[in-house]
Amino acid sequence: MKNHLKYIIFLGILILVLLWIAGFFSSKMESKEVKPKTQKVTGLRFGTVEKREVVENAYTGEVIPEDKAEIATKVSGRVTAVKVKEGDCVKAGALLISIEGTEISSQIEALSHQMKQAEANYLSLKANYEANLKTFERYNKLLKEGAVTPQEYDEVKARYEASKEALEAAKAGISAVKAQKNAISSQLQYLYLRAPFTGCVIEKRVNPGDLAIPGEPMLIFEKPPYQIRAEIPAKFFNEINPGKSLFASVEGLSERIQGEVIEKSSGLNSQTQTFTIKLRLKQTQGLKSGLIAKVYIPEKREALYVPEKALLKRYDLTGIFVVKPDKTLELRYVKTGAKWNDQIEILSGLKEGETIVIEGIERACDHCLVE
Repeated sequence: MKNHLKYIIFLGILILVLLWIAGFFSSKMESKEVKPKTQKVTGLRFGTVEKREVVENAYTGEVIPEDKAEIATKVSGRVTAVKVKEGDCVKAGALLISIEGTEISSQIEALSHQMKQAEANYLSLKANYEANLKTFERYNKLLKEGAVTPQEYDEVKARYEASKEALEAAKAGISAVKAQKNAISSQLQYLYLRAPFTGCVIEKRVNPGDLAIPGEPMLIFEKPPYQIRAEIPAKFFNEINPGKSLFASVEGLSERIQGEVIEKSSGLNSQTQTFTIKLRLKQTQGLKSGLIAKVYIPEKREALYVPEKALLKRYDLTGIFVVKPDKTLELRYVKTGAKWNDQIEILSGLKEGETIVIEGIERACDHCLVE
């Protein structure tokens, strides 16, 4: 009887343990996802992405000068003077940089002294040669008359020929020293660097006291007027020719600049299906080579535009805060095109009718909730 009771108790305990392990006694709780609290932002102004009819297309180009030079020297030495600063414009031949030439001057002085010695030696050898020549001519006559022996004649002849060779060697020595001196003297021009043409300094890389290294540019020098070089689609090839007037804009300048097409490539690039034009600008103040430009060509079409103040610049990217249907903001990166007054063309990244932040973008944030 006791064994039977123990068995029932054991079986009951085992069933309870199994039920507990299975979670039968655990309280049933509905699992809920904990969502982070969404940040709210106020004080924003919104606008709608609109499609407008435009009458032109913008094509990217680059500002280039009519001519460009890197001012460098062919000799090493300390820079003693820099006569210009960035932005200065000078005439052709104007002195730009002076370099110390102590070593070159010392070499020229030593060669000048060597030249004097060589010339003095030449004069002495010349006098000896002329005396030997007269003696040789006299002995040549005396030999024919039988007044001197052949042995005496040969001795005089040998002295004459030796003096002649010595004189020629001295003359060659003078020429060698002179050539060496001229070569060293020609380096003097590299101590005084001058403007190769009338133009402007756009970059200065040295100051007085710096070491000039042969071949390393010390100034970047450009010749106005500035031009824009741009690649234009093939569809405009017959329309755009030298003499045509076009408008352009340049980064950093608020106003458009008028220019004239002065050059056009003879054919199309087979890979890009574009041709190259050069546009000479009427205004060059504030320009330098390397600036990004846009050339505008008349062409009716529709495009998306947004206010320029809606753009958020981050490094090389341009973003716009878009209001999503759930009232949260999405920072979306876009590709921009032409600028018209205070409006910027959007080439990709937005759709017509989307709501965007146009004021207060400094307070906006990605995934924030707007009211």
